[in-house]
Amino acid sequence: MNKSPLPVLTLKNIWLSYKSGDGQLDVLRGIDFTLNQGELVALVAPSGTGKSTLLHVAGMLESPQKGEVFLSGKNATQLNDYERTQMRLHYVGFVYQFHHLLVEFTAQENVMLPQLTAHVSKKQAAQNAKNWLEKFSLGQRLDHLPGKLSGGEQQRVAIARALANHPHVLLADEPTGNLDQKTSDHVFDLLLQIVRQEGLAALIATHNIELAKKMDRVITIEEGKVVPYNF
Repeated sequence: MNKSPLPVLTLKNIWLSYKSGDGQLDVLRGIDFTLNQGELVALVAPSGTGKSTLLHVAGMLESPQKGEVFLSGKNATQLNDYERTQMRLHYVGFVYQFHHLLVEFTAQENVMLPQLTAHVSKKQAAQNAKNWLEKFSLGQRLDHLPGKLSGGEQQRVAIARALANHPHVLLADEPTGNLDQKTSDHVFDLLLQIVRQEGLAALIATHNIELAKKMDRVITIEEGKVVPYNF
């Protein structure tokens, strides 16, 4: 008998508002969402509906005014700042639309950095970074600075960096939105392939419906709540 997949990320009744003029703007209004182990979910929604805010709350970069965030069964909203930072380091990988690589470090060094922060030895971090970059067909680019890499190569390094500490969940905000269509398709397919190989849970925001269809399910945000996306 097959076991049910384990929830890796659970958001319960998440509310988050921002001040807007004399009033407030309710961005997230009682969001409930669960992401299971090995599940890839696409988040498709117009700009301004709270996609990035939802990802930030899921990754503990922003705290909701109300509600709870659970990562691998642990209630992250009950942790202090230091504990949340440690949880992010070990449990969550982030990929953004812009790669945010450190320009003075090589591709390999960029992938080493989060590992060194997690107290992995320099020798082991270097080997791990090499292994990850080879998975993304960047074995010949280890010593290249970001400025010497193409846009697609830079984003692949950023994805490898996000996966370097073997997170439980990958959160990606338009990870190929800054690339041309051909490069975007290649990078996205490679991302999905490796995420599936690693058995990760992933929540990926994208405007590209064709890319979204390659994932297990597609959600959107309507009136501050997560609902299934209707094609």
